[in-house]
Amino acid sequence: MTMTLPWRPAARRRLLDQAFSWMPAAMEDDGAAQALTGICRQYEEGLPRLALSRCPHTGLVEKHSFDPYGMDGLWWNYHAPARPLRERLFTCQAITGAVRIEPPAENFPFLARPGPGAPFVIPRLLEHPQVQAVVSSLACGRHQAFCIAYFAPDEVDGVEWPNDWGAGERWAEGGETYGGWTEAPDFEQEWDFDLAPWIERGKLFWIAPGDRRLALQRAVHGCPYLNLAGVRSMQHVQNGRVWTAAEILA
Repeated sequence: MTMTLPWRPAARRRLLDQAFSWMPAAMEDDGAAQALTGICRQYEEGLPRLALSRCPHTGLVEKHSFDPYGMDGLWWNYHAPARPLRERLFTCQAITGAVRIEPPAENFPFLARPGPGAPFVIPRLLEHPQVQAVVSSLACGRHQAFCIAYFAPDEVDGVEWPNDWGAGERWAEGGETYGGWTEAPDFEQEWDFDLAPWIERGKLFWIAPGDRRLALQRAVHGCPYLNLAGVRSMQHVQNGRVWTAAEILA
């Protein structure tokens, strides 16, 4: 797909307002569904591709679509995320994330599941000898987002990777048998928010907030992602409300 110049906030707002107005009827009306599909395509084509991470194995920058203006963007639609396919580097096996939500949450009609409120790792993945992860941060409107990307020099067989960040599925390469969208659990019970031991073991790198060079840091001392406050379980956001499986947060 040919990417156009990223939309300006005002154009994004118009697209979202149009999409939200069509969503109630799109489930039953073919005309409404076609109109919504066209709006989602315009939104997707205007998404900026941001430098989110850097591969520890190759040094290449991982660029990925992202909506930096807020969680009301269709990129965050859990059941039908509007985003391009085949975005990851060949060494990037998975991209997960977290968002520290600053209330009030935006009002939108779809379900968003941006992750917990603080960065985490999945130990099972990092225990593989080839896998390393990188944590970085970026703004999502008034919220603070954290990207956690997993890298390996070659495709790792026999590993169940998590869903793409904010989505209910994962886009995987792999030909006719394993390619396309696959669904995986959230692995929420495995999340580890204690990042220091993984940095010490050389399994987790970090990029300083605002560092445009995307320099990979290896030291525990000075790491800004340690012991951050935030919800330690999956957040669900819809219609201005934020909740977890256990309780309503707002």
